[in-house]
Amino acid sequence: MRLPTRDRAAGTDSPKGQVVGSLSAIAGLWATPASAQALAAPAETSAWGLLMWLGFGVACAVAGALWAQHRTRPQHQQAQGDVESLMALSEHAIWRTDAQHHLLMWRPSSEAIGPTWQLSNQQGQSLPNLFVLEDSPEDALALRMAAGGALGPLRAMLKADGSRWLLRAQARLDAHGRVLGYLGTAQPLAPALQARQDKVLLSRLWGVMAQPTFLLQAEAQGWTVRQLSPAAQQLVGGEPGALLGQAWETVRKGLPPDMAQAVERLEPGAVVTVAGWQARLVDVDAGPDLPASRLLCLSTEAKPQAQEDQESFVYSISHDLRAPIRVVEGFSRILKEDYGRFLDRIGNDHLDRVLAAAARMNSMIDALLALSRLQSQPLARKPVDLSQLATYILEDLRRDQPERAAEVLIEPGIIVQGDPTLLRVALENLLGNAWKYSSKCSQTRIEFKRELTEGHNTLVVADNGAGFDMRFADRLFGVFQRLHSAKDFQGTGVGLASVRRIIRRHGGDIWAESEVGQGARFYFTL
Repeated sequence: MRLPTRDRAAGTDSPKGQVVGSLSAIAGLWATPASAQALAAPAETSAWGLLMWLGFGVACAVAGALWAQHRTRPQHQQAQGDVESLMALSEHAIWRTDAQHHLLMWRPSSEAIGPTWQLSNQQGQSLPNLFVLEDSPEDALALRMAAGGALGPLRAMLKADGSRWLLRAQARLDAHGRVLGYLGTAQPLAPALQARQDKVLLSRLWGVMAQPTFLLQAEAQGWTVRQLSPAAQQLVGGEPGALLGQAWETVRKGLPPDMAQAVERLEPGAVVTVAGWQARLVDVDAGPDLPASRLLCLSTEAKPQAQEDQESFVYSISHDLRAPIRVVEGFSRILKEDYGRFLDRIGNDHLDRVLAAAARMNSMIDALLALSRLQSQPLARKPVDLSQLATYILEDLRRDQPERAAEVLIEPGIIVQGDPTLLRVALENLLGNAWKYSSKCSQTRIEFKRELTEGHNTLVVADNGAGFDMRFADRLFGVFQRLHSAKDFQGTGVGLASVRRIIRRHGGDIWAESEVGQGARFYFTL
């Protein structure tokens, strides 16, 4: 029997050649004389026949596997090519990690620029060391990846440059369910995209908002209602959805009259209280490619328990504590006016001391009440020209003492965002102290300017007055704490405590530097 020994078309090295070669070997085995004798042999040689059948089966299995591999290899190559094409077309970066979360691959999108290309050079680095989740602990991303579940979408910050990203990923598992790593995408968040996502999130919250809230959008004809909460719909009235797209001026007139009038004059960032309601208008930065938007939020003036306790304390001070002081002051004055002529000089001096102490106690109560109101007073945020405020304050001080020789230097153009009333109180205290504590100098010098301190803009009020010992600087901003005698410089000891409370309510801080007899410098940030 003549057998083919080689597939010249495919070659023995190809999968097809291997299959043909295997079949040829099987056929050659059956063509040997030994095989013919084995087929004709009696039962005692049946073991040899069984062995040949077993070999034939194994050869067929191998040949079938090789043939299947030959047929599925093009399909596998095509699938791999499809994956590569999809990765190349992706608008987001593609990344892959190992089981220890080390970065094995970072493939930027075709339009990627900047930091995403730099991440291509971070292979081998731990992904949780490169990114940190927003508003989460430092190890939050590592803990999520260790759990082995799906990730995202997660907002994360790239530690290298502070850029914002949106991460999504799926865990890659082996046959036993063990995590081999993650395969995911990374999308850089542009400001406009972040604004869109914020709007999407906000739209999902409309149905559960308990307070009346309106989203207004700028149109050519003016502001229109883009969205409103169910509570706002109930407050204005009308059919659900009927107010969407309506002019805000028309919708505003549906509010209660007092509220409609107050909201009409409301500026962005300000808060107004009327008829038991607080109204706040906030500008929404939607980005350069989206229309300007505003949020109008209305809330009832519910007073927390702490505020009620504080108001009760203030009432007690203003009424209960003042009553005995008024008695002491009143009877002391009667005693001096009616019986002063019967007293000697020392007796009249004692009465003068009692009256002065009572007046000083009244001043301290007034200062304490003012300090208490600073904490509960609503905070409005508007552009405030501090340079102009400082000019007005120092002009008033000069008007009271026109004979004083004073050099005043005020840097122009210091404009901040804050509450105009509270910031004026703070400047009046700081500049008033500078004026007061430099009163004994032959030439008063007061400065108000900006300085760059450790990379931050800092405002400075400086004078050449009495100064103070820095060993007692920790007492400087305490209530009723004074570093100078009342005989030398009058005061209640509440002014700087009020300043610190105002500055901290604006998110800043205040500190001082001084030397006895060399003046003082007060630094504060907003």
